[in-house]
Amino acid sequence: MHKRIVLFLLGSSCAAMVGGAVICSYWETDSASVSAPTPVIDDRPIADAGLILASKYEGEIGDPQSLADLQAAIRQRGSGALAALQAELAEMQRVPTPDLRLAARLHYEIGTIMAYEGRFDDAINSLEESLAINEQAKEPLEVRARLTAILGVFSLRLGEVDNCINCVGPSSCILPIAPDAVHTRTAGSRQAIEWFEKYLEMQPGDLRVRWLLNLAFMTLGEYPEKVPQQYLIPLDHSGSTADVGRFLNVAPLVGLTSRGPSQAGGSIFDDFTGDGLPDLFITSLDADRGASLYVNRGDGRFEDTSDVAGLADQIYALNLAHADFDNDGYLDVVLLRGGWEMPMRMSLLRNTGNSSFEDVTIASGLDEPIATESAAWGDYDNDGLVDLFVCGEYTRTAPDGSMKVADPRNRCRLYHNEGNGKFIDVAPLAGVVNERRAKGSAWGDYDGDGRIDLFVSNMNSPGRLYHNDGNGTFHDVAPAMEVEGPANAFACWFWDYDNDGRLDLYVNDYTSSLAEHVAISLGLPVSRSSRPCLYRNVGPSGFRDLAGDAGLSHGMMPMGCNFADVDNDGFLDIYLGTGRMSLDALTPNEMFKNDKGRSFTNVTFPSGTGHLQKGHGVSFADWDCDGDLDLFVVAGGAVPGDRSYNVLFQNPGHGRHWLKVKLDGTRTNRAALGARIKATIKSPDGNTRTIFRTIGNNGSFGGNSLVELIGLADATSVTELVVSWPTSRTVQTFRDVPADQTIEITEEVDAVKQIHLPPLPVSWQAD
Repeated sequence: MHKRIVLFLLGSSCAAMVGGAVICSYWETDSASVSAPTPVIDDRPIADAGLILASKYEGEIGDPQSLADLQAAIRQRGSGALAALQAELAEMQRVPTPDLRLAARLHYEIGTIMAYEGRFDDAINSLEESLAINEQAKEPLEVRARLTAILGVFSLRLGEVDNCINCVGPSSCILPIAPDAVHTRTAGSRQAIEWFEKYLEMQPGDLRVRWLLNLAFMTLGEYPEKVPQQYLIPLDHSGSTADVGRFLNVAPLVGLTSRGPSQAGGSIFDDFTGDGLPDLFITSLDADRGASLYVNRGDGRFEDTSDVAGLADQIYALNLAHADFDNDGYLDVVLLRGGWEMPMRMSLLRNTGNSSFEDVTIASGLDEPIATESAAWGDYDNDGLVDLFVCGEYTRTAPDGSMKVADPRNRCRLYHNEGNGKFIDVAPLAGVVNERRAKGSAWGDYDGDGRIDLFVSNMNSPGRLYHNDGNGTFHDVAPAMEVEGPANAFACWFWDYDNDGRLDLYVNDYTSSLAEHVAISLGLPVSRSSRPCLYRNVGPSGFRDLAGDAGLSHGMMPMGCNFADVDNDGFLDIYLGTGRMSLDALTPNEMFKNDKGRSFTNVTFPSGTGHLQKGHGVSFADWDCDGDLDLFVVAGGAVPGDRSYNVLFQNPGHGRHWLKVKLDGTRTNRAALGARIKATIKSPDGNTRTIFRTIGNNGSFGGNSLVELIGLADATSVTELVVSWPTSRTVQTFRDVPADQTIEITEEVDAVKQIHLPPLPVSWQAD
């Protein structure tokens, strides 16, 4: 997620406007026909001039010694690249007979960087100059087609800036586009339609451009009526009739858009002030914006306390993870940097308990730079102190297909918590250095032996399932357990999706493309070897991948993603943040409802959660205290030109019962990470079933509240509530716990404490 890669994506040929594995589709057809021809799908990686451009003008960040150095380096490389190109163009134009090809290339590259910066008007002007010169020089059709398509993309993004960014509202960028979100400033989308239709006259079968043409008509309220029939693509191909209610994006109404649009980042949705109300801790790749803390005021709104919290200099963090590492009762966070790029320093921020954070990175021993975007807290040795596993991107593939020289600093790390504010990396001794390109990590006791094990998802190589041997060491059992994951694994998590008492494993895949999404919408067969994996835990014999049976085996372009029970039926559902790093990767984020642990149904459009912008930092909490889980998503992309407003989807409720459980460890770590809850419920018809939850389990790219909300469906009480504590090995059992309340349970204390948190008043008054 860095400038060099993004410039490559913008600079690629139109047939490869989505990075990584791509699908190129072309038709041979009579231009007078209005019927869509049969596509030919070609799946291949493309490297183009944009990558050369980046390496020529930008170079590496270097090795910043501080966050201030990092900020200065990031600011310099964008402006430096543009200045160099403009100087080269000015010099070339002084030549009596300028080289037309050079002039066209320079205009194109300048426009690419301007789009990177979000200057779409200027970018369009530069690319129009490039296209005119190419036409004058009678360059091949493929070159002119590529520029035409990219002009359409830039025009479409210009329309989004004019309408969705400058005039943000609750319905902005959510598919299907509501009447109040239709663009009133129409120039951008009108231009996009003209460019896309011109391109499709040259290359009528490109699935990406067909979709973007449909999308442009949607923004104008003219879909499907005015879309040329041969290019029409159905919007909702799932045909789902499942009802999870319709969620409303209330972010603009509750004070969460006060800092303007943001780039990609992480989010934690939990109580950082100790008042029992979930707050939002958010990071961003924006080099000019530090981390954000939005405190839940208890009146239906959030207050931006970022500067008071001391977060102004905490820039450029793509992800973060939370825990109470010092057991003082306040949640701390670790911020992660360097993913996709090179080693950078992390930030360990200690919650002081007075609504501020102290950067203790150096004092704690976590200051060694590493290229990472995932970390997981867990007490692997059950000493009552949470330890920290940090993914390292040790290997990566260069554009020419060769393997880059691995940086030894990017081996995975396992930081043992020494209990005095210090951490020591014990990964070599523990056997978990991995030496692969780790993208996701999750702790979970998959075999029920009382010790948490570790899964690491690796891109371009098999994943690891490190079994905890109980003596400070681990060994990889992934091959034996058949959980090596997809070829390009990304986000992962442990969960019990079928409520059988055994932790299952979900591992997402990062190789899908916009074209594949369109192909699925059209019902076209798409062949790909790498798919998401849903590993069902079947006991001592290992796991079985049931993603195909469960309806989760197709490509879904995952970025941030997470899981929670959104409809209080007792089964855990999924939300996937989608998108790739290119500006044309515009496809809705997706929600999947768990059908009683048997399969998953796509409920994106019925739920109203199909936000079109990139999905990072997905997190769940009951922010309004009404007994159901709400959804927060960091919606910006990786570059300044791909900013968006973050979204908070308020759960509409389903009339079902619930119980919120806050655990407080005494011998187990204070936040109770790794503690297990077993809730047995009985329906009015007499049927009994059991629900299982583990504290701290959530996706590797989002942080849910550690207060566990258990959906009880139609049960009015929990007949038996069992809590198992990992450090003390004690088990507490409580009977006939009434539903629809929040309770606190302290380790080895038999009394249940009721927490009174009435529903917050909501009076949707915009600022």
